[in-house]
Amino acid sequence: MIFYLSKKPRKTFLRFTHLTTFVILCLTILSTSLFVKAEENPQPCTVTNETTNKYYDLSPLKKTEGNDWIVYGYGTGWTFYINVCHGVLYRDDKDSESNFEDIGVYGINPELYNRTLEKSHNIGKLSNNPLIRGDKLVMEFSNGKLCGLTNYKSASVVSFICDKTVEGQGQPIFISSYQDCAFFFEWRTPVACPTDKKDASKGGWGVFFTIFVIALIVYFVGGIIYNRMVHNATGMYQIPNWEFWSNAFDFLKDMILIILAQCPVFKPRRHGGRNYRNLPRDEENILIEEEFEEH
Repeated sequence: MIFYLSKKPRKTFLRFTHLTTFVILCLTILSTSLFVKAEENPQPCTVTNETTNKYYDLSPLKKTEGNDWIVYGYGTGWTFYINVCHGVLYRDDKDSESNFEDIGVYGINPELYNRTLEKSHNIGKLSNNPLIRGDKLVMEFSNGKLCGLTNYKSASVVSFICDKTVEGQGQPIFISSYQDCAFFFEWRTPVACPTDKKDASKGGWGVFFTIFVIALIVYFVGGIIYNRMVHNATGMYQIPNWEFWSNAFDFLKDMILIILAQCPVFKPRRHGGRNYRNLPRDEENILIEEEFEEH
């Protein structure tokens, strides 16, 4: 006995099918947009010189444990703690106002502290974006503490210079300051030399593959439910577009057999392991006669 669905359930499942197609289309568009976005957005702590197309990656200078890059401002009384693309690791128990995880350059000056009774020595917030200024690679740390009684905030600038002769990753040095409000540093390091650009599309491919798998699951599950409820399909015929997938499988199987047949290992050989292929006619007849004599 076969039961047929009424018109109302049929319309419901037809709407479900259209909804499934719509969901798959939306997932495809979303995955494509995320893939393009992953290629366009630069990685943190990197920059590309648009003029020369050279790529720079300062992430090897980032410290996540141990000590910061410590710089002494000889003759100024300042001691600086610098970190690249990460908050400073230094902690001052006497400074309860600063959020150290959000600070890129932290300075201590006992003379200034005793004179002004200031507790905060934040002279530049965390920065993840190197910049190209002319032909110079720099990183700016802005929005530090207020400079004295002014409305200006402290800021620091580090100029990176490509130098493969220095030991290790080099060491930043203090260059100058302006009224204890703006601070300038220089850092000779091989890390500042151009490098090969990392493949930023890997993350995009991962997102694309994940959404593609989800869309595939929605397609098969939705198609099976639709075929069961609307077409009363059973067995393998529940699979959406079963004839297409069956023909595709047969085609793939035939192609594999054709390819394997061209391999010498799978070519047929005559009885006794003797292969008469490509032999002159006379030699082939002699070998055949020898086989008859042996039997």
